[in-house]
Amino acid sequence: MKTYDVLRQHLGDKMYMPGDQREANQGDVQHLITNGILKEATAKAEKATANKAVKAAPKNKSA
Repeated sequence: MKTYDVLRQHLGDKMYMPGDQREANQGDVQHLITNGILKEATAKAEKATANKAVKAAPKNKSA
């Protein structure tokens, strides 16, 4: 199964709104892809986690 971004509202197995993501077989939703309702989702890069300890530690520990 592939993941698709929903561009326009449509009723599938549930109501999909713009901005949702839908997982489906390409053969089942090909008509939605060609009509511009769905597009294949791009992989989103994970955001780097912030190291909270670095901000809390004093710059000079001897002070």
